[in-house]
Amino acid sequence: MSTRIKRWLESKRHYEGQRPGEALVAWLNDPQFNQNFVEELLADAQVVFHYLEQYGSLHELNVARRNKKLPGKFWDCHQRLNETLATFTHAPYIYLQEFYDGNPVSWTMITEQSPIALLSVQVRCVLQLIEQGAILKIRRCQQCTKWYFARFSSQGFCSASCRGRHHAGTEAFRERRRKYMRDYYRLQKSGKVK
Repeated sequence: MSTRIKRWLESKRHYEGQRPGEALVAWLNDPQFNQNFVEELLADAQVVFHYLEQYGSLHELNVARRNKKLPGKFWDCHQRLNETLATFTHAPYIYLQEFYDGNPVSWTMITEQSPIALLSVQVRCVLQLIEQGAILKIRRCQQCTKWYFARFSSQGFCSASCRGRHHAGTEAFRERRRKYMRDYYRLQKSGKVK
């Protein structure tokens, strides 16, 4: 089989944490749900893993701890995250939407604070992202503040249009545009163009 046909037959490229990340992002962007609990859990996890990512090993982390280089925010978020996760009780559940995706048994999470089941699918997505090391790929767009899954570390916007709108709002872009329009106006006034 030729290389060209083989590439065409292969599925799209998948990134680490993409499936649970996109499911979580779709849920976070839906305005009909109350996302406060999941957003707080996500924020605490992202703070903890942001600092953990800076140190390559447990030894480096311990050295930073001894030298008091880890801020109090890290310890507060770490404690809150573990306290929240410790309150969960898991119960098996057959969730039909997940069955055909390869997850025949889902786990419903119930917390001690309230007797109702939490948003177990979303919390499970957060936990999967933590396990896969992709928790920092869930971000908010710098332009429209919509949630998105960042495939690349430098990605700061949910779409190309948001990136363009953000760039068009910068003073450097406006200055270049003013200069271009002045030159264009002078050229049109001179009559040297059609």
